[in-house]
Amino acid sequence: MADLVDGFEACTLPFPNWTHRSHLAVAVSYLRRFPFTAALDRARERIQVYNRTRGSGEGYHETITVVFMRVVAAYLKRHPDTGVATAVADLAATCDMAWVARYYSAERLGSADAKAGFVEPDLRELAY
Repeated sequence: MADLVDGFEACTLPFPNWTHRSHLAVAVSYLRRFPFTAALDRARERIQVYNRTRGSGEGYHETITVVFMRVVAAYLKRHPDTGVATAVADLAATCDMAWVARYYSAERLGSADAKAGFVEPDLRELAY
């Protein structure tokens, strides 16, 4: 996983490899190294740099980033001794966009406001 995070940060990770699991691996890595706010700030900044460099500068979504960083942080708090690969596998199996859709309508999550800044869910309160 360290190679994946290094490739992501150096913007050498091929864009097709920048998957949901890769996002989760970066989140786990950052949250193990930094306090939540610093990890979120780093993820926010690095995802945008990576997307502009390797993919689409339009691809960043603030609400999705915040929600998944919170999910990963909650998981790591409950499972502090879990290895990175196991944490990523557990999170990928339970927290995907279908999980997010239980809390956010497509209209709200697809809005310009949700993309630019964090918005609260409109279907039910988030449970981490």
